[in-house]
This record gives sequence, C-alpha cells and structure tokens, in this order.
Amino acid sequence: MNLLRFTVLLIMMGMGVGCESKRPGELQVYSVKGQATFNGEPMAYLVLTFYPADQPVRSARVSRAYADADGRFEVTTYELNDGMPLGDYNVILWWPEGKRNPSDLETGDEPDRLKRAYNDPEKSTIQFTVKPETNTFQLKLP
Repeated sequence: MNLLRFTVLLIMMGMGVGCESKRPGELQVYSVKGQATFNGEPMAYLVLTFYPADQPVRSARVSRAYADADGRFEVTTYELNDGMPLGDYNVILWWPEGKRNPSDLETGDEPDRLKRAYNDPEKSTIQFTVKPETNTFQLKLP
C-alpha cells in the first residue's frame, strides 16, 4: 500500500514539472534584450519604459528596462528580465546623470540628460515591436 501511495505522489509531482505558473491576467512574454547608445557611446543607467501602443496610457501595463554601465538591458514585465507580451510599443526614456534608484523615475523631478525629449508615451518617436521569438532592441540616438 505504501508503494502505491509513493507511486501516485511521484506521478502527481511529475505532472507539475514544466507547467507554466502564470497569475490571472498575465500574458505570455518573450525575451527582449538590447543596448542603448548615444553618439556611439553606451547610455549607462538609461531607463526605458515600454507602453503598449493599443492601450490608453493611464491604464497600460508597462514594461521597463534598466541599462547597466555598458548600456545593455533586459526588459521586465512581471518578473525580473522576463520579457514583454507580443505587440507594438511606444518607448520613453530617462537618462540620469549616474546610477539611480528606479523609483526616482516616478517623481518626475530628477534630471534627465535627454532634457525630457523622450518622456511622453503619446508623442513618442521611438517604437518597438515584440515578436514571438527572442527579441533584440538596439537603440541608437541621435
């Protein structure tokens, strides 16, 4: 009898292997990695925010990326570096003087090396499309 219980337990555990554990409302995401440069130089600590082009800005589920010292980044939507759902996005940028706490972006008072030229998602001139594959976003300004 114990062998039967053990076998059933192993089968039940095996059924859970490889299953996706998404929370309600979460969409499938795809990896998005890239690098940002300005006049060929890395945009160290750049913050990129991706707004779905087909959603109202105020209620949109945004995705974010924080560039490292070399301007390289991976996008986060639900969990760290998980990627983004399929679709078209308007991208806004904030480029602080140095490494900052990402929550500083929310205040709107922090200096921006781009002089707020790329901070309105409704007027964004930077777009990106996520496809059902590993995506690369090479941002080159100006």
